[in-house]
Amino acid sequence: MRAFVAVGGWFAQLEQTVRQADPQALGFVIALLGVAAAAGGWFAWRSLYRIRLIQDTPTARTRSAHQGYVELEGVARMMDDAPITARLSGLPCCWYRYRVEELEHSRDARGHSRMHWRVVERGTSDDTFWLEDDTGRVAVDPAGAEIQARYKDNWRSRSGLAGIARPTPYFIDFFNTHGVTRTYRFTEERINRGDPVYVLGMLRNLRSHDNLPTIDTRIRELLREWKQNQGRLRERFDLDQNGKIDEREWLLARQAARREAERAQAEATNQSVEGINLVSDPRDDRRPYLISAFTQAELLAQRRRGFWISAVLFFVAGVVATWLYQLRFAGG
Repeated sequence: MRAFVAVGGWFAQLEQTVRQADPQALGFVIALLGVAAAAGGWFAWRSLYRIRLIQDTPTARTRSAHQGYVELEGVARMMDDAPITARLSGLPCCWYRYRVEELEHSRDARGHSRMHWRVVERGTSDDTFWLEDDTGRVAVDPAGAEIQARYKDNWRSRSGLAGIARPTPYFIDFFNTHGVTRTYRFTEERINRGDPVYVLGMLRNLRSHDNLPTIDTRIRELLREWKQNQGRLRERFDLDQNGKIDEREWLLARQAARREAERAQAEATNQSVEGINLVSDPRDDRRPYLISAFTQAELLAQRRRGFWISAVLFFVAGVVATWLYQLRFAGG
């Protein structure tokens, strides 16, 4: 009972403080709470949309996956002819992202010393890697994807990029960091070989004949080649033997060029080999491109936590902002 009385007294005192607060300062606080509520609502909606999308998209097998927006699960494998090495640690991996920061010292207007980290270099791997399951494999292009790695290393050093060393054990790094002032901070995320990989993106087949020139391009190239040899051109198409190619004869030349172009295109298509399946960015705001080194179950659990945190932020910030406004400005 005493606890309720104490809380009631504290709440009454808080109301009195709010009623007497400076309107401009309180308005600024309400605006910040409004921004926090809006951000929480947006992130909650975004998380819920991603959860529904992941749940409603059936998981396909690599061998039988249809062309289009698909969901795939498997393990990460490196390309046979294109090994990837992490920029900072030098470890082999399928994908990496890194950031190098330098500790800078400055002074504020009052002459007080301040320290802050400034990013001096950052980068992301854009090389493709394999997603492999028990039926086959597809290539994954990480460009444009929202990527979540399983491994993240942080360490510090007195040397810049020229003196990069692999991450040290935590207890050694702790004593180094607190015993000697470090200058650089390194952060590296990786998807390693054999990591579970979840991908939600656009699947398409890259066949070798996709890059063949079009028939119209072949026609233009043939006509340009024939024009460069006027003697051969007149021999084939100067029907009235007047030494000139008139409009009717040029039309015949174009028809002949089209027949040759179509024949060459058919031969090139028949000789082309089947390409590989590639997952890439759908380039559609309604269809996010996700690559995660966590299983679908782990990813959904993370998204649900993010949804509830954002929803609570939206609700609490909105209620508090409304209460402050009603109490101070609406005469409540």
